[in-house]
Amino acid sequence: MLFKKVLPVVLVMFLSACSGQSVTKATLTMKEFGFEPNTITVAVGTPVELTLVNEGAIEHDFVIEIIPVENVSISNSGDHHMSTDEHSEFDLHSSTTAGETSTLTFTVTEPGTYKIICSVPGHLDAGMTGELIVK
Repeated sequence: MLFKKVLPVVLVMFLSACSGQSVTKATLTMKEFGFEPNTITVAVGTPVELTLVNEGAIEHDFVIEIIPVENVSISNSGDHHMSTDEHSEFDLHSSTTAGETSTLTFTVTEPGTYKIICSVPGHLDAGMTGELIVK
């Protein structure tokens, strides 16, 4: 009798665990003029929740010009000057004002190594780059 009551509960818990897709969470700190860490590794097809913390004195952004992504969403803790609409030529973009935090969620659909840049004028030239490695 106990078996008939416990088995369905165990099966539901097991199936819930199998069907739930994990989320990779990472934090990227932006400063003048770099990203810390400057390399992030994620799994292809796994949702990524990337927290962007701007510890710099000026606005910075996170850009990957060309990357196959889906399910992209952005939330900002404060106002941001450079909107995604202004940079529709980028596949992945989020801007964060000084002292603020943004969260960028996305799923990369193809493995590869993708260059991260800050597109604020002069920042790329100053060496503000990194890599997103998708395995």
